[in-house]
Amino acid sequence: MRLLAGLTMTAVLAAGLLAAPPAMAAEAVKFAADSGDTCHRGVAEGTLERYDGPVIHPVVTVEGLLSDEALPTICFPDDLHSTVTFRGYRGTDLVDSETHKADNEQVKYAFQLSNGLLSIDRVVVQVCRYSNSPIGISYCGTAQEYKIP
Repeated sequence: MRLLAGLTMTAVLAAGLLAAPPAMAAEAVKFAADSGDTCHRGVAEGTLERYDGPVIHPVVTVEGLLSDEALPTICFPDDLHSTVTFRGYRGTDLVDSETHKADNEQVKYAFQLSNGLLSIDRVVVQVCRYSNSPIGISYCGTAQEYKIP
């Protein structure tokens, strides 16, 4: 009897999920950030898009490209790599973050910022450059903040 009740409840829940309207996407926000040096050795760009729905927990989908010394320039190559860090906030609370790395290349990324409960109302994007050796310099460009509608 309990097995039948459990199966019935599972079938009702599955039917409800299938009948629920799809997640709604807000308008995509374009972003761009760089390493702050005159040669623009590290550059990140792409889009941020929030999805809210009755079934899918609130997420911000991030898609883009990180370039590290991959664009034509008159500057000499250095022994540094670039990282781009995305931090999603709700008010002043950090909800989620993710970092991607490129070294003398272009790297595509696509991921979601979410903690499963809180929606994100702004994303801060920052590109930094770090030495490939244990001892060396590092520096970061200005953090760019984007409001998520």
